[in-house]
Amino acid sequence: MKRTLFATVTLVFVLAGLAAAQGADEEYLKAMQLSDNCQKVQALEAYIAKYAGQGTTNEHWAYAYCCLTPCASKNAGKAAEYGEKALGMAGVDSTTKLQLMIAIPQLYYGAGQADKGDAGARKLIEYGKGQSDAKVAAQLQAGGYVMIGQSAEKAGDYGKAAENYITAYGIFKDPSISKQLNSLAATLYKNQKFAEAEKVFRQFYAADQGPESAALLGQTLYKQGKTDEALAIFKEGYAKKKTGGLAQNIAIILNAQVKTDPSKTMEAVNANIEAAFLVPAQQKNFLGQAQNLFVGQDKELASSYTRIEEHKKAIDEFNKTIDQKFDGKSEDDLSDSDKRLLKTLNANIEAENQAIAKIQASQKGVLDKFNALVAQVKARLGK
Repeated sequence: MKRTLFATVTLVFVLAGLAAAQGADEEYLKAMQLSDNCQKVQALEAYIAKYAGQGTTNEHWAYAYCCLTPCASKNAGKAAEYGEKALGMAGVDSTTKLQLMIAIPQLYYGAGQADKGDAGARKLIEYGKGQSDAKVAAQLQAGGYVMIGQSAEKAGDYGKAAENYITAYGIFKDPSISKQLNSLAATLYKNQKFAEAEKVFRQFYAADQGPESAALLGQTLYKQGKTDEALAIFKEGYAKKKTGGLAQNIAIILNAQVKTDPSKTMEAVNANIEAAFLVPAQQKNFLGQAQNLFVGQDKELASSYTRIEEHKKAIDEFNKTIDQKFDGKSEDDLSDSDKRLLKTLNANIEAENQAIAKIQASQKGVLDKFNALVAQVKARLGK
């Protein structure tokens, strides 16, 4: 009798446990089926409050999706804590684990808890170091450093921001990271923090030695009037990779310097031609500047353009005189003196046109040389 009673009580407890487990599973499934994300988060939080620590089948998923489900009104700090709880539980697959590791620091930063955000970002960095795929490992580590940098920049700690952006770019040279550095540069320039910007970008250039870092350091030096050093940095970067931005900066500086130092004329000519091919939107302007500098070396040829304009003005004046005196008249209406005058005016126009043709013929040799130089630069650049 006692044995039968004990077996009955045990069965009752087992059935009660099964019923509770089924109830928990049903509540979890109902929560996950909600289409409104914020309602879903609320339902999952209610599930956690009711079943936490009871070993239910979906407890780890409830924590995970409380963290990962987007909802503008949810408590970001609490959601990050849910994510950390999920990471510490068995049953979370590797894909979800990675999603959690990315989301947790972002949520802490959103909650204004920078220290916890930094800690989460460093966990992501460490996780990245353990990945067998080199690209994935680099992306995850760089992503962690960028998160720390963004938080620091937002807080006005530009040194810390730069340090982390530079480290990230050193690990994974992605345009989005160089964009962060450019944004930081703009912020420092806007706040007139040129000395701080120079310190930051000297560090970046020392670590990177590439066109992106050369452009940022060169621009910072140029804004402080350190033109010669800026030009040297631009040239160093350009020697490693010929980019439109560096070509343009080099041409602009040389165009200014050649005004007081004619010995740099041909260097400026070549710089403008290269910039023309590497910055298509400005091609006409740079080629025009290159031609002006090239032609300007020959003082006689340079003055020839002025002489052509003078001849054209003379032709305009002769044509005006013809219009004023002979407009509407037929040849029969002209007196002998009118005919002599018209003949003289037409002869003058012909003489002016011949003078222009002669000057243009003398220009052709120099312009042929310029066009040959343009062709050489184009071939050198592979354009």
